[in-house]
Amino acid sequence: MSAPDPNSAVARRLIGAWRYVGSKVDGELRTDRGDPRGIIVYDPSGHMAVQIVPGREQRANASATQFLAYFGTYSIDERTGTVTHHREGDLRSDAEIDAVRAYEFVGDRLILRPVGKTQEIMWERIK
Repeated sequence: MSAPDPNSAVARRLIGAWRYVGSKVDGELRTDRGDPRGIIVYDPSGHMAVQIVPGREQRANASATQFLAYFGTYSIDERTGTVTHHREGDLRSDAEIDAVRAYEFVGDRLILRPVGKTQEIMWERIK
């Protein structure tokens, strides 16, 4: 698999570091995980990494399922408006290998929607 063209319009908007803002399921903001912190990074060579952890106050009592961390490469399909995370390493052994996400840019925000699910994962560009 080749790296996405870093000069494409979508890649230029996607490349960089994004801070986790929150998630919605069925249009409702998730509040069941306390105050999680996270980052997702897309680089020009086609690599990405993401990590989301419970807030500091919740970490000591958090279950392993509340931690999300993986890395790999990514590809962009501008025709379908999706970015696929091709996971090479993942904290969870049962995670899907290719995670397809619809993307939307709203100002300095990136919204990722897992295809086939009613979830939104919101990120804000780190400047």
